[in-house]
Amino acid sequence: MDNAKRLELNKNGSILIFEVVNELNWCTVSFKNDSGTIKLGAENVTRLCRRIIEKLSDIRNNKPFVLNDKEMYTITPLFEGHSTLIYSMLGGAEIQLLYGDDKLQISPLFSLTKEEREAFLEKAAAFSAEYSR
Repeated sequence: MDNAKRLELNKNGSILIFEVVNELNWCTVSFKNDSGTIKLGAENVTRLCRRIIEKLSDIRNNKPFVLNDKEMYTITPLFEGHSTLIYSMLGGAEIQLLYGDDKLQISPLFSLTKEEREAFLEKAAAFSAEYSR
């Protein structure tokens, strides 16, 4: 698949992959690291990017939920994997991206500084614009 249909967030050898897989703009979400690749789920690319941009643009004004005594914030649920992209605050403007599977097991993906998060949001907005025409 060509690069125009794929967005990657790369951090320390771990990669969050968004890949448009059909003409309906269905986008799979996967996570790849040294242990292998995990398919997290799927969503329409425009809705997925809109939710990511909305939630990660203003990280302090989202309503948290508490699981295992830790505050977390939902970014977006995903179909096909019945998982959820989540973030938690690490300090300052740094966040940790996480995902929750269908059994409410929370797994870390990686952390993002404010600058890394802002760069990712710009890429997500450009990626979404390709499919919202």
